[in-house]
Amino acid sequence: MNKNRLILSVFFILAALALGWALFQGEESVNLSQPKEVEISKGMSFDEVSSELKARDIISSKTVFKIYGALSGSFDKIKPGRYFLSKDIEISRLMKILVDGPEEISIIIPSGLTLAEIDDKLSAAAVIKPGELINFNVDNLRKDYSWLPAETNGAVGGPLEGFLMPDTYKFFSGADVDLVARIFLDNFYKNVISAGGLLFFAKQGNVLKIINLASIIEKEVPDSSERCLVAGILNKRLSVGMPLQVDAVLVYVNCRGRFLNCPKLNKEDYKKDSAYNVYTRQGLPPGPISNPSLDAIRAALSPVKSDYWYYLSDPKTKETIFSETLDEHNENRAKYLNM
Repeated sequence: MNKNRLILSVFFILAALALGWALFQGEESVNLSQPKEVEISKGMSFDEVSSELKARDIISSKTVFKIYGALSGSFDKIKPGRYFLSKDIEISRLMKILVDGPEEISIIIPSGLTLAEIDDKLSAAAVIKPGELINFNVDNLRKDYSWLPAETNGAVGGPLEGFLMPDTYKFFSGADVDLVARIFLDNFYKNVISAGGLLFFAKQGNVLKIINLASIIEKEVPDSSERCLVAGILNKRLSVGMPLQVDAVLVYVNCRGRFLNCPKLNKEDYKKDSAYNVYTRQGLPPGPISNPSLDAIRAALSPVKSDYWYYLSDPKTKETIFSETLDEHNENRAKYLNM
């Protein structure tokens, strides 16, 4: 009997020592000289999580971490996701972060950004990895979003360009790119197709044409009050087989789907043999050149007829200058653009 009591006493003493040791270790800091990243995949065991943390040098002792996780009851509560640790952190705090899960990140997507620019923005915020949205295969989504273009016809941005609705979004760090794409597309359906007047066009399979035109209007005309007038000019050019002659399209293709930090066009750019050269070819470009606002989409749906055939933007005031004839337009180019 005394022997059994002795064994139990020793057991509890050792357990208490282990608990105290693990809890003490839990207060020690993990030394991080630079930001560390670790990705916890769904279905990972606690041992696999510990191994991943050790491999990334986020913890110094896998054994200590496992003991702390077991004794604190946290070993089966770790949530999957991508985590970034940018300062010294105690193991107890690290465990709490892993149990709480990745922090929700608020991302503002302004009007007119391209797919590539949105990918840059999301990856910079650690929502996705660089290139994940650009290279995402949407084939598995088509059954849920039948209005997505079936054929991209060599479009730089693929089938997602134009359909990433500008808005404020909330994502988790390390979010699945499939979920990210669905959040964008659900918002597009809610605000543009269902409530924005595109339901008829969705049923007719003509959504892409409207979004393509709206994406050009978004980049060409900053003033909302002038967009319907420009929509009328572009529609008139399309109807008579006149090239659109829109600089924004050339900038988009020259910089591979980006506008930020893109150099100015030169004379050779207007001569390039490209499906995006809307100076030498008729019709719309192969795909949208930006993700337009609801305002630009409404302008594409409500073109205003006029006697104007040409327009340009005053670089100083951003005002759109309209012309009825080519001669008048050339005079305005010399006056406002020094061309």
